Amino acid sequence: MRKKICCVIISFIVMTEMVASVWATTISGVKKQQQQTQSSLNSVQNQITNIESEKAQADEQLDKLQSQLVDILTSIEICEEEIDIKKREIDSARDELMVVQKQEETQYDNMKKRVKFMYEQGDKAYMQLLLESSGYADMMNKADYVEKLYAYDKQLLADYVASREQVEALKERLEDEEADLEASNYELGVEQQALEQLVEEQKETVENFGEQLEKAKKKAEQYKKDLEKQTQQLQQLEEEERIRKQQEAERKKKEAEAAKKAAQQAAQQEAAGGETTIDTTSGDVTTGTSSEGNTDPADFTAGAGSTIDTTTSSGSGLGQQVVNYACQFVGNPYKFGGTSLTDGTDCSGFTQSVYANFGISIPRDSYSQRSCGIGVDYASAQPGDIICYAGHVALYIGGGQIVHASTERTGITYSPATYRTILAVRRVIY
Repeated sequence: MRKKICCVIISFIVMTEMVASVWATTISGVKKQQQQTQSSLNSVQNQITNIESEKAQADEQLDKLQSQLVDILTSIEICEEEIDIKKREIDSARDELMVVQKQEETQYDNMKKRVKFMYEQGDKAYMQLLLESSGYADMMNKADYVEKLYAYDKQLLADYVASREQVEALKERLEDEEADLEASNYELGVEQQALEQLVEEQKETVENFGEQLEKAKKKAEQYKKDLEKQTQQLQQLEEEERIRKQQEAERKKKEAEAAKKAAQQAAQQEAAGGETTIDTTSGDVTTGTSSEGNTDPADFTAGAGSTIDTTTSSGSGLGQQVVNYACQFVGNPYKFGGTSLTDGTDCSGFTQSVYANFGISIPRDSYSQRSCGIGVDYASAQPGDIICYAGHVALYIGGGQIVHASTERTGITYSPATYRTILAVRRVIY
């Protein structure tokens, strides 16, 4: 009988451990899933941080490109206004030239008539003019008059010729400046097209980052929801486990009390005659055994739910050298897109190539050169400084003069620094 009762108790303990093992495996599985979800969430959050950083950089680059595009469009507008002004100046110079030419032609015709008259009349006209004089003083006055008439005609014609040459030179200079502006405007147009292309590409990059960021955020939200569900599931399982263990402890306590009572009854029976009794109140078969070795229910403590850590772990001298070097190439050809100081270069290619000879690197296009080095006032300009116009750059050589790759007609040439509106003066030699 005692052996049978022991077998029943052992079987119950084994079954209890098996049930606890099943529950522990289930809780462990949820915890493992929770850890995996948390790891995935951390990974996605890191990904979001990286995408946000890259998107911020892309946005900054897009803003910079758009700002450059606005500057170029502004430069184009300035250049077009200067072209209109220059065209009006050219038209005015042409009108002035026509007036001077007509005056020159009139004066030249009058002079030819005088010369012809004097040639046909010979010395008779002058002799008659002198003989008709009323006296020596009158004769001298008339002779002086004839001499002054000759000098006047000659000087008047010379003045008109000089005026015509001056107007023609002005017209040619204005036409050169107009061609320079047209070249600058063309270069600005090319830069505008290139920048617009870069802006569109950068917009696509930003939009791509935006899509990636949206997907990553949605994934993170899903992981958060999964983690919340898993946490709730784990709390429920742990609560059920706590209740089960509490019920199990109470049951064991009752069994222990019943076993103790049965042992006492058995001892009483043995003392009375050695008979075995059955406790009908508990329904268990017991024998008189010692209660020593039984587990005190008070020693059993339900396992507390574990927590998961969800936290994630010398200038001027060099400038003069630059200018001296640059001036060697005056007269060489202009070529849009070129960088050769001998075979052809445009304005920014000229400045870049000149500086490259001294081991100084500056950007390739005129717009970017407007931001290189440090800015200074025109009044403080020194030889070697870059003078920046709308779509054009030149090297300041001092004395209010520049050397630059101007137009196809003039090539590399000298010009007054203020022949166009100066937008900036940049110093790359400190």
